[in-house]
Amino acid sequence: MEFVEWTEKYSTGHALVDAYHHIFFQMVEEFGLALQQGDAVGMQDRIAFLVDYTFMHFDSEERVMAQAGYADLEAHRASHQHFRDQVNAIHRRYVDNPEGVQAEEVLSLVQDWFAHHILGEDLRFRNRLIRS
Repeated sequence: MEFVEWTEKYSTGHALVDAYHHIFFQMVEEFGLALQQGDAVGMQDRIAFLVDYTFMHFDSEERVMAQAGYADLEAHRASHQHFRDQVNAIHRRYVDNPEGVQAEEVLSLVQDWFAHHILGEDLRFRNRLIRS
């Protein structure tokens, strides 16, 4: 699987939000490299970390957006919640049956969703974040 790499096109202009996004891209790449190397040890820990990090990031981003007065905050929160639900479902499936969840499935979901979310939704509030 080819990784989506961080580039300036993903920059919102807000230092904290961009730092979270950059770390997320690094985390996904490390997850993918471990997968390519056949390192299945700790998969549950990696998935649990992904869940925790995603939730922490969303909470922080939503606070920044609220402070900036972002008009579409509720729709953005709903989008975040949809992804939280997907990530939680995969985590529960993995805990219940580790063989029932393919690492590629997890990697593909988070990489594709996050890259598209930043470009499709997060960048809509770029100008407001830069001013805040």
